[in-house]
Amino acid sequence: MRQAVVLLALVSMAAHAEDHTHHHAAPPSGDAQIVVTINPEARVSATLGAGLPPPVACGEATELKVKIVNQGGVTAPLHARLTSDGARHAALHMDVTNLSGQSEDLRLLHLIPQGPGSVDVTVAFSIDNNVGDLGGRDRVHFLVRATKKCR
Repeated sequence: MRQAVVLLALVSMAAHAEDHTHHHAAPPSGDAQIVVTINPEARVSATLGAGLPPPVACGEATELKVKIVNQGGVTAPLHARLTSDGARHAALHMDVTNLSGQSEDLRLLHLIPQGPGSVDVTVAFSIDNNVGDLGGRDRVHFLVRATKKCR
């Protein structure tokens, strides 16, 4: 009898676990290439969303849409920066005006490859240039391609 009760409890727990949803997963991105989530503690995480745009000519900007899911009502500016070797082979620009505090914002990020071919970049996001996430959840990693040689 006791084994039947334990078995019933385990089956109930397994059914409950299947119904559980993970709220830390990125929301649907729509047409945004990057989704940045700011949680209620103002911690930043970033994921890739929609497909990346086609290659551009060397020295021209690749425009990426950044959807910001602001769960904490943060109004400080969101900063983006290139890390590691990507900073030597590409330039980055993103508007750093204050966030609206609304649940969603949109920013445009421009990456400019400085040479032909593929550039391996990592873009890290932060609020007011705070120290990044130790687990690397505040950054996205991808290739930017330039189609023509620079002059």
